[in-house]
Amino acid sequence: MTIRNQVKILRAKITFHFQGQLIVPIHHFELLHGLIYSSIRNEQYRDQLHNQGYSFGNRSFKGFCFSRLEGKSTIAEGKISFRSPVSFVFSTCSAQLMRELISTLFTKDHVMIGHQRVQVASVEQIEERISGEMKIRFLTPVTMYSTYMHHNKRKTYYYSPVESEFGELIAANARKKYEAIYGIPADDRTLTLTPIDKRLLKQVTFTFKKTIIKGWLGDFILQGNPELLKLVHDVGLGAKSSNGAGLFTVLGHFETRTEKQ
Repeated sequence: MTIRNQVKILRAKITFHFQGQLIVPIHHFELLHGLIYSSIRNEQYRDQLHNQGYSFGNRSFKGFCFSRLEGKSTIAEGKISFRSPVSFVFSTCSAQLMRELISTLFTKDHVMIGHQRVQVASVEQIEERISGEMKIRFLTPVTMYSTYMHHNKRKTYYYSPVESEFGELIAANARKKYEAIYGIPADDRTLTLTPIDKRLLKQVTFTFKKTIIKGWLGDFILQGNPELLKLVHDVGLGAKSSNGAGLFTVLGHFETRTEKQ
């Protein structure tokens, strides 16, 4: 088992190995969500994170995001069968949460993904530079929605990145996360998210605890205050981040004269 620079890790690739096959539902964010919480051995911290998180008004943010499992696999009858090894990316703004997760992974003989036993092969730090204007790619669907009442029933409307409300709500959500986590508003509240090519956007529907969520995959330009962008890189962009949505990777930078090479 290997790990690099354990002290300051906020994003890591976690790899597991196992005997035979690892069979999970196509929509398996819920299983990884369970693995994350079960790895927090400090009960008080776990309960506080799960039940309260970082509060902003009546909203609560958990401060983490994660990807799907990746590896050699086949799909049949709504299930994915993985061959060893598999990995996923975990990202957070909380050094304490990352320490809790890594400590458990290193000290336990095995952990459970659903009802299946796996062993940790490695935990590798992921470092990505953040600037004020970046080309990014979503590893998990980015989603933004509004709820409303229609004929006495609660309805949910999921926005498309081509709608102006999508970008406005994404920016507002990021600012709320910043203030909830740091306790003060961001000095510079600028954040814009723009599809590079609207024709290449892919709509994705997935489920989490029986809730249907609609999101989008694709490449975007993300611009704004680097401190704000760093936070959403750590915790996810948009809604449902702690359910796995909104995790992105940096593909490149659009340098300006004021930015260091």
